[in-house]
Amino acid sequence: MAPVLLCPECGAKHPLDSVGSSAFPCKGCGRTLKVPQQVPAAAGAAAPAADAELPWPSASVPPEPTSTRVVPTTTTPPPAPAPERAAPKRRAAALDPVPSRWLRFLLWIVAVPLGFVIVFAVARAFGLLNSTQIEDVVITEGLGRFWPIVRLLPFVALVTAGIVQASVFGITRLRSRRLGSRRERSLSARASG
Repeated sequence: MAPVLLCPECGAKHPLDSVGSSAFPCKGCGRTLKVPQQVPAAAGAAAPAADAELPWPSASVPPEPTSTRVVPTTTTPPPAPAPERAAPKRRAAALDPVPSRWLRFLLWIVAVPLGFVIVFAVARAFGLLNSTQIEDVVITEGLGRFWPIVRLLPFVALVTAGIVQASVFGITRLRSRRLGSRRERSLSARASG
């Protein structure tokens, strides 16, 4: 059987052994078709007679293009829905021992001024900051007036972070203990009941 070129527009079949050039018009729709380069050599080598039994489509009703043909397939019906079960009793959501974001944010809001108070109190106790230096921040001019407070800011940051970290750790431990005692009570109630 000779190689056949199928027109993508109308689906007409063209035997390539009768085509002399690399491009020719389609007999069904008139579209210019190009012969692939590897086909002419193969068509010339094996040139048996064209299959006379191939029907040629009529020009009035072009067949469906091969690229859009839909092959019907058998489908299985969807499985029957499972019978509805009684809704399970809703358990209380497990409490996460780690504090939530809003609580940690509130801890920071409390810890920042508390850190300033603690560091300034310790600095005044050790003579690193006196009341005159604090008054100079408000009364005098120039950037030098801020130096006594700026040198204490790293300590304020450390103390503030320590307060927040210790608070989060304490809340987490407290909640973990409460959860542990609740679990023990529920396990003992199940074992006895």
